[in-house]
Amino acid sequence: MRLAGWALGAAVVASFVGVTVFSRAAAPGSPQVAGKRASLVRFRILLGLGDQEPSRWDGSIRITGGKIHSMEVWRPGEGDSAEGERFSVRTRRLPPAAMQDNGLLLAVELLNPGTRLDVLTERGGFSFTTDQVGLGEPRNFLDGQASVERVPSTVQLTHSPEEQDFPAVAEAGDILYIAYVEFTHGDRSQKWPQQIAEKPRSFDGLAQPAGGDQVMVLEYSKSKKTWSAPYAASAPKQDVSRAAVAVDGAGRVWVIWSAQVKGNFDIYARARVKGAWGEEIRLTQDPGPDLNPVAVTDSAGGVWVAWQGWRSGSFEVLVARQRESGFTREERVSASAANDWDPQIAAGRGGEVAVVWDTYDKGDYDVYVRRLRFADPKITMQAALPVAASQKFEARASVAYGRDNRIFVAYEESYPGWGKDFGAYETTGAGLYQGNTVRVKVLEGSQYFTTADKLEETVDAGAKKAAPELPNAELAKNRRPNATPYAGVASKGMPRLASDSQGIVYLAYRVAAPTTRGPLGSVWFEHLAYFDGRDWVGPVFLPQSDNSLDNRPALLATGAGDLVVVSSTDHRHGPDRFNNDLVLAELNTGARSHAPELSPLGPEKPEPPSPDVKAELDQVAMMRGYRVELGKEKLQLLRGEFHRHTEYSGDGGRDGPIIDAYRYMLDAAYMDWVGCCDHDNGGGREYPWWITQKLTDAFYIPGRFVPMFSYERSVRYPEGHRNVVLAQRGIRPLPRLPKMADESKPSRAPDTQMLYEYLRRFDGIAAVHTSGTNMGTDWRDNDPKVEPAVEIYQGDRQNYELPDAPRSNSAGDSIGGWRPLGFVSLALQKGYRLAFQASSDHISTHMSYCNLWVTEPTRKGVLDAFKKRRVYGATDNILADVKSGGHFMGEEFAVKGPPLIEVRLEGTAEFRRVHIIKDGKYAYSGEPMSRKVYFGWRDQAARAGTTSYYYVRGEQTNGELVWVSPMWITVQ
Repeated sequence: MRLAGWALGAAVVASFVGVTVFSRAAAPGSPQVAGKRASLVRFRILLGLGDQEPSRWDGSIRITGGKIHSMEVWRPGEGDSAEGERFSVRTRRLPPAAMQDNGLLLAVELLNPGTRLDVLTERGGFSFTTDQVGLGEPRNFLDGQASVERVPSTVQLTHSPEEQDFPAVAEAGDILYIAYVEFTHGDRSQKWPQQIAEKPRSFDGLAQPAGGDQVMVLEYSKSKKTWSAPYAASAPKQDVSRAAVAVDGAGRVWVIWSAQVKGNFDIYARARVKGAWGEEIRLTQDPGPDLNPVAVTDSAGGVWVAWQGWRSGSFEVLVARQRESGFTREERVSASAANDWDPQIAAGRGGEVAVVWDTYDKGDYDVYVRRLRFADPKITMQAALPVAASQKFEARASVAYGRDNRIFVAYEESYPGWGKDFGAYETTGAGLYQGNTVRVKVLEGSQYFTTADKLEETVDAGAKKAAPELPNAELAKNRRPNATPYAGVASKGMPRLASDSQGIVYLAYRVAAPTTRGPLGSVWFEHLAYFDGRDWVGPVFLPQSDNSLDNRPALLATGAGDLVVVSSTDHRHGPDRFNNDLVLAELNTGARSHAPELSPLGPEKPEPPSPDVKAELDQVAMMRGYRVELGKEKLQLLRGEFHRHTEYSGDGGRDGPIIDAYRYMLDAAYMDWVGCCDHDNGGGREYPWWITQKLTDAFYIPGRFVPMFSYERSVRYPEGHRNVVLAQRGIRPLPRLPKMADESKPSRAPDTQMLYEYLRRFDGIAAVHTSGTNMGTDWRDNDPKVEPAVEIYQGDRQNYELPDAPRSNSAGDSIGGWRPLGFVSLALQKGYRLAFQASSDHISTHMSYCNLWVTEPTRKGVLDAFKKRRVYGATDNILADVKSGGHFMGEEFAVKGPPLIEVRLEGTAEFRRVHIIKDGKYAYSGEPMSRKVYFGWRDQAARAGTTSYYYVRGEQTNGELVWVSPMWITVQ
């Protein structure tokens, strides 16, 4: 490893983007470019490193041989300021316990290379000259309490109140083209806060239309040093799933995107010639969703497009190549029958292109690469080669060609058992975004190599400095004594590769800040390293890259040693918080390429799948194939849940991006329906709500996977957290009324009653979760029409069925606080008609299932199953079919004589015990010691004129559980 000694002369930056740093003075939608040229360098000065308690770091900066161009607080908070040469900053304690450093972003106008800066603080001072601190060469001062590093200058390209995101970049001659997706908000005068003082007269404003997405383009002329105004490539008011841009050999600028039109996502393209758009072309016709296009221009001048599309029962990676003013028919690149994800594409010499993707072919994610060529009119392909095919999580690959047409592939790596059993009582699997790191492999023909200088020494060391790996406090607190040690928290991911004309390979990746909580969850920043053939150089921190984890900048090498990075920021550390804008950074490394020093690796032989994979697939197939006949109705089973969090959760522990929630639900858990995802869909902001809604539609696959519109609404005890499920799109989360003034009075909660009205208005349902904790309820409220179910068990915490039940909370062991009035048995005792379901909440995977018996696998079918209480909860793939005299779980009915309960269970292990609970007491207990259980039990103690509830709990020998929703039976 070699640290960067880059000379990012600001004059170089000025030659391309001007010298404005962090400026927001431009007209909306226009990049800010200063007319004056100057030599600027930029530094990040961190203060309070290692502070054990919150501390003030006030002081001033004295400069000799230059002047301060701008100075801003790095992590501004209450009481922080920077004006002139003086500053006042504080370090802070973050929930639950981490300390956060603070500091300054400082831009200095140089008068000579040795400009001196004296940093004077109340806790000591230090000095340095600008030529002593290079990019990627941080220096420590004050015994490690302070550090200084040079960082690239940036220019903010967009300034409108709308949201600009998902950039792609291409270059042709003098012009740089940036395509991106712009989201337009709805009527801002109708904006609702998260908290309101009184119940509104109408909820109609919560269903107002949003402005939707549009694909936009910016152009930069390098010779004229001017930017165009943004112009549109697509129609407005659409759903867009990313955009791509490439320029063909004839100078046509191709913009490609995925958009939902008439209920289906397809790939569209449009060419621009001499400032005029051609007709829009539709590249895909299949009824399944086509998403996430990427594009590149080959050495012959032809544009290639790759994307992810649903074909014949799974997602495949597909490709098409431009032919004059159109494209070839699609060709399948991936080769598995399982889901294939997230393609990326790069162009090499001799017309060759390479496509990388990851596949769930053997029950874990593996990375593959395939070389392609175009021999008009056909696309030819070499065999797909595995790049990383162990039992670990290996996914989200990126690709670039280095010297001598070698292929570099970067990817994310995490633990084996991704998305499998992981939660409060089991951690034999791995959480969705825990301990991820970045790896790179090199292919020369079919031979595998790694760089002699280990990437890990650069990436891992830089990540630890940015955010030390700490245990997830939520899960560490929640683990039960029988759980295995917790592995740690993710700190780096989303790799992106590019290469320049001399073969230097650049790697951008995201690093987690130590913040675990905030209005939009954890914060991530972009870092950069490069491989010059001999050394990995870096890492370098990229300012103004603060945003969510799933934020993938566009990289473009514009010359030897020159790199452009276009990313989006939501200004989490600035005054314009939570508004996405595009930011451009240009780096001139001055680097020289060396002959690659590579270490050979053996052939990549895919490891065999885990022996558990086939068994689980057999279990899922059995459950999917089972049918229940009720009169004229035939019911099928949908496995899923509706309490799954992602990085948009403000109280999260790095649950991973929304796309990983869908990967998990489709692949690792083989679910059939889901409600996703977070608290008010991103703290009540319209943009994350829009992304969540859009992905809910993008992954709706008729007949196979049914995502519902869902969110968590959190009101503390005794009112209670609830998860909301809606079948229709476009309904915003309901704000909250103030908490009850006196919870000791047994009155109805006004906020809960307002929620019930909202659900009736928009035909939704809700379920209380974690009922026996400080997030739960004392069951003062219920509306059976809109609250037909309860989350009886949660994988991140415990069982709230009744005292002393398996995995139950207790006074001495209650995750989230002990509230004994929250047991579900007490709600049933009050006469509430509640079905049982299990869901995961944070981090937990593969041990909480909400199983629905539906008449049809549609959104209407899901909602109808909830309303009829045809639902049961389980911690594993357990089939439950419980009837009584032609009636089914969840029903209330009358019988003559003692009722007969018919129980059919099929488990993943032998059932040690099966109980029938009547009115909160064990009425029957058996020990079948069989995986398949079928019996009937008649309640000879039933008395005429009484109504009782009966439900079934099954307990397997491996500790897995099933709770079957009650039946309410009146004996005539």
